[in-house]
Amino acid sequence: MNIRKIFFWFHLILGCSAALFIFLMSVTGVALTYERQMIQIAEQSDYVTPLTEQQLSLPLAEIVKKVDLLPVKKVASIQLKNNPNAPIVIREGRKTLAYLDPYTGESLSSPGEGTKLFLKKLRAFHRWLTFDGSFSETGRWVNGIANVIFIVLVLSGIYLWLPKRFKIRSFKQKLTLTGNYPSKQARNYQWHNVFGIYVVPVLLVVVITAIFFSFDWPGKVLKDNVSTEMVKLSVPSNSTLSDDQYILSIDEQLAVIKAAYPLWQSMRFNLSNTKTEMNIFHLDEGNGGEPQKRRSIMLNAVTGKVEKEQKFSDMSTYRKARSYIRFLHTGEAFGLIGQTLAGLASLLACFLVYTGVMLSWVRWQNSRGRKAQQ
Repeated sequence: MNIRKIFFWFHLILGCSAALFIFLMSVTGVALTYERQMIQIAEQSDYVTPLTEQQLSLPLAEIVKKVDLLPVKKVASIQLKNNPNAPIVIREGRKTLAYLDPYTGESLSSPGEGTKLFLKKLRAFHRWLTFDGSFSETGRWVNGIANVIFIVLVLSGIYLWLPKRFKIRSFKQKLTLTGNYPSKQARNYQWHNVFGIYVVPVLLVVVITAIFFSFDWPGKVLKDNVSTEMVKLSVPSNSTLSDDQYILSIDEQLAVIKAAYPLWQSMRFNLSNTKTEMNIFHLDEGNGGEPQKRRSIMLNAVTGKVEKEQKFSDMSTYRKARSYIRFLHTGEAFGLIGQTLAGLASLLACFLVYTGVMLSWVRWQNSRGRKAQQ
């Protein structure tokens, strides 16, 4: 048995053993392609509208007073979106405490809750094979192993795709689809080759980054081999001011930030229990999945001057790598085009599973027929 046959049987056996799980990950990946946009549309449909065209949103200083009535144990933060009708989100760490009406300050229900809940469960099934949205270590491992097999299939598939003879005609046959096939098996073989080679670059990115979600060791290996040093932008310890010291109001500070960074899409900042000279604002100028478009701003609340700015490029190598890994998997790091490519890769992966299984089934049926004739 030559090396090509060894690779072939290795590819076939691994593919059939993990086909179901690879297909489930791929088909749910297709469904989650535009998850961020679906949530955004669902949320916007629940946004409040002003009673009149002349009605203005409340000053943020009034909203801050509402926060004092919430059960905040540590430090609350406020998240704003660059949409006048979007609710003001109050958080404590990762926990959401309230959604407030920007015009009245009244508490609102979570916008787009039904859509977010459905997509949360779909995402959980995609990651952990659970139906109720809960975490499953077993499901995580099963998907992780299937994903490792998928990587091996892609790499071995590249080798098997290469023609036995390196001629232009041979490459052309494996790069183009034709309308005439003598049998379904011939069609499936051609689809498997053509779809497979075109999707390889994107598919490799998707499946390799997925390893970081399934196992802890890839993150540890990355952390041990790249720089983690980073000067974190934080409020100086000597920034506290006396109560009679003049500072810009929170609305005036926001006006400065919005004027300096007109492309902002969302903004987050902490509410301090003491009056401080420096305040930090975290801005996102992208779609929420483009880490390279995030930045943190240190604003002098006395002078209204931006004292420091920390861009994504200023982050540690490890922090940048982990951020890119998270959003390269979904394609969001490259915006709508990236999402579309990742979704298309998932769709074509479904075709690869189907054609691969069908080719294996026909081969098995033929082998049974030959044995019966002997």
